[in-house]
Amino acid sequence: MTKTCRILAAAAAVLWLPAGAGAQSFAAAGTRAAGMGGAFVGVADDATAIYWNPAGLAAGSFFSLALDGRVGEAAPDGSAAGGDHSSFFLGLSMPALGLSFYRLKASTVSPPLMLLPADETASSRNLSSVAELRLDTLITHHAGATLVQSIVPGVSVGATLKLVRGIAASTGVPVATAGEALDHEAAELLGRASNTFDLDVGVMATGGPLKAGLTVRNVREPGFEAPGTGRELVLERQARAGLSYAVSSNWVAAADVDLLRTRDAFGERRDLATGVEGRLQPRVLVRAGVTFNLLGDDGLDDGARTAYSVGGSYAATASVFIDGHFTTGTGQAGRHWGLAARFVY
Repeated sequence: MTKTCRILAAAAAVLWLPAGAGAQSFAAAGTRAAGMGGAFVGVADDATAIYWNPAGLAAGSFFSLALDGRVGEAAPDGSAAGGDHSSFFLGLSMPALGLSFYRLKASTVSPPLMLLPADETASSRNLSSVAELRLDTLITHHAGATLVQSIVPGVSVGATLKLVRGIAASTGVPVATAGEALDHEAAELLGRASNTFDLDVGVMATGGPLKAGLTVRNVREPGFEAPGTGRELVLERQARAGLSYAVSSNWVAAADVDLLRTRDAFGERRDLATGVEGRLQPRVLVRAGVTFNLLGDDGLDDGARTAYSVGGSYAATASVFIDGHFTTGTGQAGRHWGLAARFVY
Protein backbone atom coordinates (compact mmCIF):
# COMPACT_ATOMS: atom_id res chain seq x y z
CA MET A 1 0.00 0.00 0.00
CA THR A 2 1.40 3.44 -0.91
CA LYS A 3 1.99 6.12 1.68
CA THR A 4 -0.90 8.18 0.29
CA CYS A 5 -3.29 5.22 0.57
CA ARG A 6 -2.22 4.58 4.15
CA ILE A 7 -2.89 8.23 5.01
CA LEU A 8 -6.35 8.15 3.44
CA ALA A 9 -7.25 4.87 5.14
CA ALA A 10 -6.11 6.07 8.54
CA ALA A 11 -7.93 9.37 8.18
CA ALA A 12 -11.15 7.54 7.35
CA ALA A 13 -10.70 5.21 10.31
CA VAL A 14 -10.22 8.09 12.73
CA LEU A 15 -13.31 9.86 11.44
CA TRP A 16 -15.40 6.78 12.22
CA LEU A 17 -14.16 6.17 15.75
CA PRO A 18 -17.19 5.49 17.96
CA ALA A 19 -16.43 8.06 20.65
CA GLY A 20 -14.30 11.04 21.44
CA ALA A 21 -13.84 13.60 24.20
CA GLY A 22 -15.80 16.80 23.91
CA ALA A 23 -12.68 18.77 24.98
CA GLN A 24 -14.61 21.14 27.25
CA SER A 25 -12.04 21.89 29.94
CA PHE A 26 -12.79 22.28 33.63
CA ALA A 27 -11.82 25.96 33.48
CA ALA A 28 -14.12 26.75 30.54
CA ALA A 29 -16.25 29.38 32.33
CA GLY A 30 -15.69 32.19 34.81
CA THR A 31 -13.72 35.39 34.11
CA ARG A 32 -12.77 35.97 37.74
CA ALA A 33 -11.52 32.37 38.06
CA ALA A 34 -9.59 32.65 34.80
CA GLY A 35 -7.80 35.75 36.06
CA MET A 36 -6.44 33.57 38.89
CA GLY A 37 -5.20 30.98 36.40
CA GLY A 38 -8.14 28.70 37.15
CA ALA A 39 -7.30 28.28 40.85
CA PHE A 40 -10.85 28.77 42.11
CA VAL A 41 -12.29 25.52 43.53
CA GLY A 42 -11.13 26.57 47.01
CA VAL A 43 -12.28 30.19 46.53
CA ALA A 44 -15.76 29.88 44.89
CA ASP A 45 -17.74 32.49 46.84
CA ASP A 46 -19.98 34.18 44.24
CA ALA A 47 -22.58 32.98 41.71
CA THR A 48 -19.88 31.30 39.56
CA ALA A 49 -19.48 28.82 42.44
CA ILE A 50 -22.45 27.06 40.84
CA TYR A 51 -19.98 26.04 38.12
CA TRP A 52 -16.71 25.84 40.08
CA ASN A 53 -17.79 24.34 43.40
CA PRO A 54 -21.51 24.24 44.32
CA ALA A 55 -20.68 23.83 48.01
CA GLY A 56 -18.95 27.22 48.04
CA LEU A 57 -22.35 28.95 48.10
CA ALA A 58 -22.79 28.02 51.76
CA ALA A 59 -20.01 30.38 52.90
CA GLY A 60 -20.32 32.83 50.02
CA SER A 61 -22.30 35.99 49.41
CA PHE A 62 -25.83 36.39 50.78
CA PHE A 63 -26.94 37.15 47.21
CA SER A 64 -24.96 37.10 43.97
CA LEU A 65 -25.77 37.52 40.28
CA ALA A 66 -23.17 36.94 37.55
CA LEU A 67 -23.21 37.50 33.78
CA ASP A 68 -20.02 36.17 32.22
CA GLY A 69 -18.56 35.55 28.76
CA ARG A 70 -15.23 34.11 27.58
CA VAL A 71 -13.58 33.20 24.26
CA GLY A 72 -10.22 31.72 23.30
CA GLU A 73 -8.21 29.84 20.70
CA ALA A 74 -5.06 27.71 20.68
CA ALA A 75 -3.77 26.93 17.17
CA PRO A 76 0.05 27.19 16.92
CA ASP A 77 1.37 28.24 13.50
CA GLY A 78 1.63 25.26 11.15
CA SER A 79 0.23 22.92 13.79
CA ALA A 80 -1.67 19.72 13.07
CA ALA A 81 -3.80 20.24 16.17
CA GLY A 82 -5.67 23.09 17.78
CA GLY A 83 -8.92 24.24 19.22
CA ASP A 84 -11.13 27.10 20.27
CA HIS A 85 -13.78 27.60 22.90
CA SER A 86 -16.35 30.06 24.13
CA SER A 87 -18.66 30.28 27.12
CA PHE A 88 -21.61 32.27 28.39
CA PHE A 89 -22.69 32.00 32.02
CA LEU A 90 -25.71 33.43 33.84
CA GLY A 91 -26.10 32.53 37.49
CA LEU A 92 -28.02 33.61 40.57
CA SER A 93 -27.11 32.33 44.02
CA MET A 94 -27.92 32.43 47.72
CA PRO A 95 -26.25 30.38 50.48
CA ALA A 96 -28.48 27.33 50.04
CA LEU A 97 -29.73 27.68 46.46
CA GLY A 98 -28.46 28.54 43.01
CA LEU A 99 -30.02 28.80 39.56
CA SER A 100 -27.95 28.87 36.39
CA PHE A 101 -27.87 28.72 32.63
CA TYR A 102 -24.65 28.45 30.69
CA ARG A 103 -23.50 27.61 27.19
CA LEU A 104 -20.14 25.98 26.43
CA LYS A 105 -18.70 25.51 22.96
CA ALA A 106 -15.48 23.63 22.21
CA SER A 107 -13.98 22.77 18.83
CA THR A 108 -10.92 20.58 18.34
CA VAL A 109 -8.85 19.90 15.25
CA SER A 110 -6.64 16.83 15.07
CA PRO A 111 -4.80 14.78 12.42
CA PRO A 112 -4.92 10.96 12.04
CA LEU A 113 -2.55 10.44 14.96
CA MET A 114 -1.75 6.82 14.16
CA LEU A 115 0.30 8.02 11.19
CA LEU A 116 2.78 10.04 13.19
CA PRO A 117 6.25 8.55 13.78
CA ALA A 118 7.27 8.01 17.39
CA ASP A 119 9.42 11.15 17.48
CA GLU A 120 6.65 13.47 16.21
CA THR A 121 3.60 14.96 17.90
CA ALA A 122 0.26 16.19 16.67
CA SER A 123 1.10 19.84 17.20
CA SER A 124 4.63 19.72 15.74
CA ARG A 125 3.77 17.88 12.53
CA ASN A 126 3.54 19.95 9.33
CA LEU A 127 0.32 18.86 7.68
CA SER A 128 1.36 19.11 4.06
CA SER A 129 1.52 15.30 3.98
CA VAL A 130 -1.85 14.68 5.68
CA ALA A 131 -4.97 14.24 3.52
CA GLU A 132 -7.38 15.98 5.89
CA LEU A 133 -7.92 16.93 9.50
CA ARG A 134 -10.77 15.97 11.80
CA LEU A 135 -12.85 18.85 13.16
CA ASP A 136 -15.07 18.07 16.17
CA THR A 137 -17.43 20.60 17.71
CA LEU A 138 -19.57 20.17 20.80
CA ILE A 139 -21.98 22.87 22.00
CA THR A 140 -23.77 22.25 25.29
CA HIS A 141 -26.50 24.26 27.03
CA HIS A 142 -26.81 23.62 30.78
CA ALA A 143 -29.84 24.66 32.83
CA GLY A 144 -29.28 23.83 36.47
CA ALA A 145 -30.55 24.09 40.02
CA THR A 146 -28.02 23.97 42.86
CA LEU A 147 -28.80 22.79 46.38
CA VAL A 148 -26.37 23.20 49.30
CA GLN A 149 -26.37 21.58 52.75
CA SER A 150 -24.10 22.11 55.75
CA ILE A 151 -22.92 18.79 57.21
CA VAL A 152 -21.04 20.01 60.26
CA PRO A 153 -19.89 23.53 61.16
CA GLY A 154 -17.46 24.66 58.49
CA VAL A 155 -18.18 21.80 56.06
CA SER A 156 -20.83 21.88 53.32
CA VAL A 157 -21.78 19.81 50.30
CA GLY A 158 -23.55 20.96 47.16
CA ALA A 159 -24.94 19.49 43.97
CA THR A 160 -26.10 21.01 40.70
CA LEU A 161 -28.76 19.03 38.84
CA LYS A 162 -28.63 19.92 35.15
CA LEU A 163 -30.64 19.48 32.00
CA VAL A 164 -28.02 19.40 29.24
CA ARG A 165 -28.80 19.98 25.58
CA GLY A 166 -25.87 19.02 23.37
CA ILE A 167 -25.17 19.61 19.68
CA ALA A 168 -22.34 17.48 18.32
CA ALA A 169 -20.70 17.55 14.89
CA SER A 170 -17.66 15.94 13.32
CA THR A 171 -16.20 16.09 9.83
CA GLY A 172 -13.03 15.85 7.80
CA VAL A 173 -11.61 19.15 6.57
CA PRO A 174 -9.12 19.13 3.63
CA VAL A 175 -6.92 22.01 4.82
CA ALA A 176 -3.28 22.37 5.80
CA THR A 177 -3.40 23.68 9.37
CA ALA A 178 -5.58 23.64 12.47
CA GLY A 179 -6.08 27.40 12.20
CA GLU A 180 -7.52 27.01 8.70
CA ALA A 181 -9.81 24.22 9.88
CA LEU A 182 -11.18 26.42 12.67
CA ASP A 183 -11.80 29.20 10.14
CA HIS A 184 -13.89 26.76 8.06
CA GLU A 185 -15.87 25.56 11.07
CA ALA A 186 -19.08 27.54 10.69
CA ALA A 187 -19.57 26.57 7.05
CA GLU A 188 -18.61 22.92 7.40
CA LEU A 189 -20.44 21.55 10.45
CA LEU A 190 -24.06 20.56 10.88
CA GLY A 191 -24.81 19.06 14.26
CA ARG A 192 -27.58 17.06 15.87
CA ALA A 193 -29.19 18.12 19.15
CA SER A 194 -30.20 15.80 21.99
CA ASN A 195 -31.09 16.22 25.67
CA THR A 196 -29.94 14.44 28.81
CA PHE A 197 -29.51 14.96 32.55
CA ASP A 198 -26.22 15.37 34.40
CA LEU A 199 -24.86 16.22 37.83
CA ASP A 200 -22.02 18.25 39.38
CA VAL A 201 -21.09 17.82 43.06
CA GLY A 202 -18.80 19.70 45.42
CA VAL A 203 -17.50 19.84 48.98
CA MET A 204 -16.08 22.86 50.80
CA ALA A 205 -14.40 22.96 54.21
CA THR A 206 -13.61 26.28 55.90
CA GLY A 207 -11.41 26.85 58.92
CA GLY A 208 -10.18 30.35 59.70
CA PRO A 209 -8.25 31.76 56.72
CA LEU A 210 -8.00 28.35 55.01
CA LYS A 211 -10.56 26.83 52.66
CA ALA A 212 -10.37 23.44 50.93
CA GLY A 213 -12.68 22.31 48.13
CA LEU A 214 -13.34 19.35 45.88
CA THR A 215 -15.52 19.36 42.75
CA VAL A 216 -16.59 16.58 40.38
CA ARG A 217 -18.20 17.76 37.13
CA ASN A 218 -20.07 15.78 34.46
CA VAL A 219 -20.65 12.87 36.84
CA ARG A 220 -22.66 10.87 34.29
CA GLU A 221 -20.31 11.65 31.37
CA PRO A 222 -23.11 12.40 28.90
CA GLY A 223 -22.42 11.74 25.22
CA PHE A 224 -23.88 13.30 22.08
CA GLU A 225 -23.91 11.66 18.65
CA ALA A 226 -22.36 13.46 15.69
CA PRO A 227 -24.62 12.82 12.66
CA GLY A 228 -23.31 10.84 9.74
CA THR A 229 -20.17 9.60 11.51
CA GLY A 230 -21.20 7.04 14.11
CA ARG A 231 -19.07 9.00 16.60
CA GLU A 232 -20.17 10.20 20.01
CA LEU A 233 -18.62 13.28 21.63
CA VAL A 234 -18.50 12.85 25.40
CA LEU A 235 -18.34 15.35 28.24
CA GLU A 236 -15.55 13.75 30.26
CA ARG A 237 -15.89 13.40 34.01
CA GLN A 238 -13.64 16.01 35.67
CA ALA A 239 -12.44 16.17 39.27
CA ARG A 240 -10.46 19.01 40.82
CA ALA A 241 -9.26 19.81 44.35
CA GLY A 242 -8.40 23.30 45.54
CA LEU A 243 -7.02 25.24 48.50
CA SER A 244 -7.17 28.94 49.28
CA TYR A 245 -5.56 30.95 52.05
CA ALA A 246 -6.50 34.48 53.09
CA VAL A 247 -3.07 36.05 53.50
CA SER A 248 -4.72 39.23 54.78
CA SER A 249 -8.14 40.86 54.70
CA ASN A 250 -7.39 42.08 51.14
CA TRP A 251 -5.35 39.24 49.59
CA VAL A 252 -5.94 35.55 48.94
CA ALA A 253 -3.68 32.89 47.40
CA ALA A 254 -5.04 29.68 45.86
CA ALA A 255 -4.00 26.47 44.12
CA ASP A 256 -6.00 23.81 42.23
CA VAL A 257 -5.01 20.42 40.84
CA ASP A 258 -6.89 18.10 38.49
CA LEU A 259 -7.43 14.64 39.98
CA LEU A 260 -8.36 12.97 36.68
CA ARG A 261 -6.75 13.04 33.26
CA THR A 262 -8.69 14.61 30.41
CA ARG A 263 -7.96 15.07 26.72
CA ASP A 264 -7.82 18.09 24.46
CA ALA A 265 -6.61 18.60 20.88
CA PHE A 266 -2.98 18.21 21.98
CA GLY A 267 -3.30 15.05 24.08
CA GLU A 268 -3.79 14.27 27.76
CA ARG A 269 -3.94 16.95 30.42
CA ARG A 270 -3.85 17.16 34.19
CA ASP A 271 -3.45 20.76 35.26
CA LEU A 272 -1.97 22.46 38.29
CA ALA A 273 -3.17 26.06 38.68
CA THR A 274 -1.94 28.73 41.09
CA GLY A 275 -3.25 32.25 41.53
CA VAL A 276 -3.67 35.31 43.72
CA GLU A 277 -6.36 37.96 44.12
CA GLY A 278 -6.04 41.24 45.98
CA ARG A 279 -7.42 44.73 46.46
CA LEU A 280 -5.11 47.55 45.37
CA GLN A 281 -7.59 50.36 46.03
CA PRO A 282 -11.12 50.45 47.43
CA ARG A 283 -12.54 50.10 43.91
CA VAL A 284 -9.76 48.10 42.18
CA LEU A 285 -8.94 44.41 42.52
CA VAL A 286 -6.18 42.59 40.62
CA ARG A 287 -5.52 38.93 39.87
CA ALA A 288 -2.74 36.79 38.38
CA GLY A 289 -2.17 33.08 37.87
CA VAL A 290 -0.16 30.36 36.15
CA THR A 291 -1.40 27.00 34.84
CA PHE A 292 0.87 23.99 34.18
CA ASN A 293 0.12 20.64 32.54
CA LEU A 294 1.55 17.99 34.88
CA LEU A 295 1.67 15.34 32.14
CA GLY A 296 4.62 16.90 30.32
CA ASP A 297 5.02 18.75 27.07
CA ASP A 298 4.60 15.85 24.60
CA GLY A 299 7.96 16.52 23.01
CA LEU A 300 7.45 20.26 22.49
CA ASP A 301 9.67 23.01 23.86
CA ASP A 302 9.53 23.47 27.62
CA GLY A 303 6.64 25.68 28.62
CA ALA A 304 4.51 24.87 25.56
CA ARG A 305 1.55 24.07 27.81
CA THR A 306 2.09 26.79 30.40
CA ALA A 307 -0.45 29.63 30.49
CA TYR A 308 -0.12 32.98 32.26
CA SER A 309 -3.19 34.95 33.32
CA VAL A 310 -3.88 38.47 34.52
CA GLY A 311 -7.20 39.99 35.48
CA GLY A 312 -8.93 42.59 37.54
CA SER A 313 -12.18 44.10 38.72
CA TYR A 314 -13.54 47.61 39.03
CA ALA A 315 -16.21 48.23 41.66
CA ALA A 316 -18.72 50.54 40.00
CA THR A 317 -20.58 50.55 43.34
CA ALA A 318 -20.07 48.69 46.60
CA SER A 319 -21.96 45.71 45.13
CA VAL A 320 -21.42 45.88 41.34
CA PHE A 321 -18.15 44.61 39.84
CA ILE A 322 -16.91 44.64 36.25
CA ASP A 323 -14.36 41.84 35.69
CA GLY A 324 -11.87 41.19 32.91
CA HIS A 325 -9.06 38.73 32.24
CA PHE A 326 -6.46 37.90 29.61
CA THR A 327 -4.55 34.61 29.33
CA THR A 328 -1.65 33.81 27.03
CA GLY A 329 1.42 31.61 26.75
CA THR A 330 3.58 29.77 24.27
CA GLY A 331 2.68 26.90 21.96
CA GLN A 332 -0.51 25.21 23.01
CA ALA A 333 -1.55 27.81 25.60
CA GLY A 334 -3.13 30.09 22.98
CA ARG A 335 -4.89 33.32 23.89
CA HIS A 336 -8.09 33.72 25.89
CA TRP A 337 -10.04 36.66 27.29
CA GLY A 338 -13.26 37.30 29.14
CA LEU A 339 -15.56 39.98 30.54
CA ALA A 340 -18.14 39.75 33.31
CA ALA A 341 -20.51 41.77 35.45
CA ARG A 342 -21.24 40.64 38.99
CA PHE A 343 -23.66 41.85 41.64
CA VAL A 344 -22.59 40.74 45.12
CA TYR A 345 -24.44 41.54 48.32
